[in-house]
Amino acid sequence: MVLTASVGVGTGRTALFIFSTGVFTKTLQEEFGWGRGDVQSMIAVATVGVLLASPIVGQLMDRVRLRPLIMTSTLAIGITFALIGPLTNSLLTFYGLAFVCSVLGSGTLPVTWSRAIFDWFSVQRGLALGLALMGSGLASFLMPSYAAWLLTNFGWRMGYVGIGLLPLVLSLPLSYFFLKPPPEKAAAAVRREAQHGISLREAVRGHRFWVIGLSFFLASFATGGIVAHLVPMMTDRGYDLRTAAWIAGAQGLAVVAGRGVTGYLLDRFWGPALAAVVIVLPVISCLVLAGGVQSTPVMLASVILVGFAAGAEFDMVAFLTARYFGLKHFGSLYGVLYAFFVSASGFAPGLFGKAFDATHNYTLILNASAVALVVGGVMVLFLGRYPVETSVGHHET
Repeated sequence: MVLTASVGVGTGRTALFIFSTGVFTKTLQEEFGWGRGDVQSMIAVATVGVLLASPIVGQLMDRVRLRPLIMTSTLAIGITFALIGPLTNSLLTFYGLAFVCSVLGSGTLPVTWSRAIFDWFSVQRGLALGLALMGSGLASFLMPSYAAWLLTNFGWRMGYVGIGLLPLVLSLPLSYFFLKPPPEKAAAAVRREAQHGISLREAVRGHRFWVIGLSFFLASFATGGIVAHLVPMMTDRGYDLRTAAWIAGAQGLAVVAGRGVTGYLLDRFWGPALAAVVIVLPVISCLVLAGGVQSTPVMLASVILVGFAAGAEFDMVAFLTARYFGLKHFGSLYGVLYAFFVSASGFAPGLFGKAFDATHNYTLILNASAVALVVGGVMVLFLGRYPVETSVGHHET
């Protein structure tokens, strides 16, 4: 189950868009005369699709079986992503295809796989979640190099086809064979746990919902923008495309480490304190990247810090949602909180690109991101102690 979820996350909507667009950015600029911000805004358009679909997916998660939802969405995103290359002939079609792909692929988001893991695990949930979500880390390590190989050997149009095949070839078969209901013992434990929890309407009346949403919105904006622009940042410094993709891919290994380490620690330490440390770490990366450092080891270290934080963020939003609000309405709550998270990472690449087009460097937007990370890290500490379940449907601090 953990392996299936990991592959599903690594070939899902988030991975396909975020980790490949940077490789194709300059080629699309040259092909169509678009600005860097125009190309990267494709992720923002795709994010609008997620924002519209994720609350619906959250509701479906609480009411229907996950297997048909995930498999249908996996099939749809593989086909529609592959069509982006052959059918794109203008910015409008580029954006339109991204939007449709993102809406149909919303069932492959980490929120659905997180729910699958939560249904299977209760005792070591943080660790299981961290291992499952490592898939996006492996994708961020491998995807830039794979996309660069496709681009170099087959062109950008076939590059999109090659990437679109990944969910069809890897995730769909695994989901068919291994995405099954949890064992009865695990299911019984989750059913007992799922009796407790507050509704979305109750959650939005308290400060914790907004603290989680806004703190991770700020963190996701900074890390999402940096990750999407790592390849252009590296080539701007004189690195060739393959070397730039390799450096950018290094953050993928850090994502894997971030997921594993934080997943283990979340079962043992107070989550908000751990989240604050992780969120603030990339401030160092922002300052290094804004300073125009040319040293490859320093660049690698900065990229690794960003990857570590990006890897931890998904896990923490899911874990904190379950810990503070319970599992009874987890799908609805996490669906909306995930919308905070994904909107930031989705709109950030376009804004980073527009900032570059306006100033011809990333200094201003990187400094603004450093401030956002500090604010987000401080905010998350205001979550307070974990609630204690007192009766069905109610939490008490």
